[in-house]
Amino acid sequence: MEYRYLGRTGVQVSAITLGAQTFGWSVGPEQAFSLLDQYLELGGNYIDAADSYNKGESERIVGSWMKARGIRSRLLLGTKVFFATGDSPNDAGLSRRHIQLSIEESLRRLGTDVIDLYQLHCFDRMTPLDETLRTVDDLVRAGKVRYLGLSNFAPSQLEKAILLSRELGGAPVAALQLEYSLLVRSPEWELLPQCREEGVGTLAWSPLAGGWLSGKYRKGQPLPPDSRAGKGDRWDDAAEQRGGERTWAILEVLCRVAEEVERTPAQVALAWMLQGGRVTTALVGARTREQLADNLMAGAVRLGEPQLEALDQASRLELPYPYAFIERYTRKG
Repeated sequence: MEYRYLGRTGVQVSAITLGAQTFGWSVGPEQAFSLLDQYLELGGNYIDAADSYNKGESERIVGSWMKARGIRSRLLLGTKVFFATGDSPNDAGLSRRHIQLSIEESLRRLGTDVIDLYQLHCFDRMTPLDETLRTVDDLVRAGKVRYLGLSNFAPSQLEKAILLSRELGGAPVAALQLEYSLLVRSPEWELLPQCREEGVGTLAWSPLAGGWLSGKYRKGQPLPPDSRAGKGDRWDDAAEQRGGERTWAILEVLCRVAEEVERTPAQVALAWMLQGGRVTTALVGARTREQLADNLMAGAVRLGEPQLEALDQASRLELPYPYAFIERYTRKG
């Protein structure tokens, strides 16, 4: 397993990390324990959860596993706050009240005294950002959080958080979690360059686009009924959202490259992301040990320049304004 520094924290995370969103949903405790054991055995060292995943069950399962194995010190642990965790109107958002209550519940469910990476799960338009950042800084100073992370922030929101944290003298932004894959390349326009310039680590969620880049879907064929798209688990994994002509063109090239290198499409999709150093780590989820093993083997895949270029060309998005304007008129070199 390859390890990479997470921004400027001095902490190293495995290049492929494990997301726990399925725990307590499509993956029960026994199977989750098996997956977590396998992940640890194969060199993984970061597990990502959220307080809102499956009404806290994801955190409870991870916490129970860590307690049973006695391995908290070997792992980096991330969780998030923002989405609703109850029925009260104040059981969501990034207010001081909600964050302070939410982290105590997360710490209890996870059975730990400290969260390594505490992430703001989404930008909150209704709460002043300085209130949120001061609250997390208080948690860092209290020893309940080690590093501040963001998730699903727009470029302007990310920059505002970076600058405001500096102005306040609080905990710096250590990492950004963002959706990124061969199907979702818009972060390349601004977010990824911004993170590189600012020394912010990047965690790519849904690097296989909800299973669309696993090779299980074929144009003109019915969606597998047990797949996420087949079940319509999430709107953005459904065929009407993902299954356009661009998607099928990408999948055609992806499957062709996979055949050339004698690897699975999922491994090639992850290798494209990791080999180019596009992100710090790719967050994968799995329902079976076979899926997890397949994903973790992506680190050993080496694609040639023609293969990387073919994947780039098939998945490239046309730049919108003002990015296209800047690209055209900015002097190179």
